[in-house]
Amino acid sequence: MELAQGDQNSTNRLQLSRKIEPSASIEIDVCSADLTVVGSKSGSLDVTLDIGNPASKTTAVEYVQSLNITPEAAQLQLRLPKHARAKVLVAVPTGAPKLEVNLVRGDLSFETDRIGGKREINVVRGHVEIEGNPDSYATMNVDTLMGSFHDHRSGQDAHGMISNSLTGTGKGSIEVNVVWGSVDLKPWD
Repeated sequence: MELAQGDQNSTNRLQLSRKIEPSASIEIDVCSADLTVVGSKSGSLDVTLDIGNPASKTTAVEYVQSLNITPEAAQLQLRLPKHARAKVLVAVPTGAPKLEVNLVRGDLSFETDRIGGKREINVVRGHVEIEGNPDSYATMNVDTLMGSFHDHRSGQDAHGMISNSLTGTGKGSIEVNVVWGSVDLKPWD
């Protein structure tokens, strides 16, 4: 990946910002990190990558496998090894029609109230924390193969293999799939 003017890159930190079309779909793929996805009204895809255990002969940008931006889509792929102890913050435009987040290993924090459209979250192993009120989605489906689901808004708890559908008063949909881990749904303050 080539750096652009304004990007910051060091052994333990990368910050970049790319303008994307309001109608562009967004896909984020991360191997192993604690990932936070938030909404931004800037119209840009903003990425901050902090490496807790940087390799001595690399810079943070070397963990970016690809960043492809077209008028129709933005795709970010980060290949982070577990030993890097990485933290990633991605701010996406609030009006993106589709957002797909794929995380192999780690914890994911996701703001639904500031991100619209169709939202799909796939986690192989980790914890998902979703901040959202019923007015931030029309439907929400949560599936876990081995794990737990906690709706802190209603006090609902389930363990094991879970498939749960919720109806909201907002627009768009949220699909959460976790192979091994937990999902916590918390109200947006």
